[in-house]
Amino acid sequence: FGQLANTMRAAPLSVVGKFQSDVIQTLGLRGLVGAAIGASVGQGTNTPGEWRQGGDAFGKRFASSFGGSLSRQTFSFVLESALHEDPRYFPSTERTKKARFWNVVKQTLFTRTDSGHSSFAYATVISAFGAGQLVNTWQPDSNNNISDGIERGFITLGLDAASNLMQEFIPKFRPRELRRKP
Repeated sequence: FGQLANTMRAAPLSVVGKFQSDVIQTLGLRGLVGAAIGASVGQGTNTPGEWRQGGDAFGKRFASSFGGSLSRQTFSFVLESALHEDPRYFPSTERTKKARFWNVVKQTLFTRTDSGHSSFAYATVISAFGAGQLVNTWQPDSNNNISDGIERGFITLGLDAASNLMQEFIPKFRPRELRRKP
């Protein structure tokens, strides 16, 4: 199940390369747009309710979402470096949509290591749930339970899967070294 066979290959990232990847995830388009979308969803659902509505409330929600992303990428970088995991998504070389979609699902929970082998994506999963719990420290009481942090972790993994899906089927969303068609 966890083997990432039939995917594109690229040279492993150095620690600096992993750092740059995580900085882009936080400060690049995905990070900033993601924080804005998260703030918009919170604004639309008035979550947390203590923050109310208006520009100030949107700012709090944006800062919270951005802080969660920054925390997640920091955790990711430390774990990816220590565990020799590659943070990139590797598109499938298969032709069928089913096989390519299955690759998307697998790479949400499995990753390529620096040595080219497949492994459980410890950095991805631990950072998603770790950041989900860290966000509890600045959330109001209505939104800072362990279950809220767990929910944030699952939402983060779902967003990772959505990002993988985009990278699988829209090459311009991939890192440059993986943009050739599978």
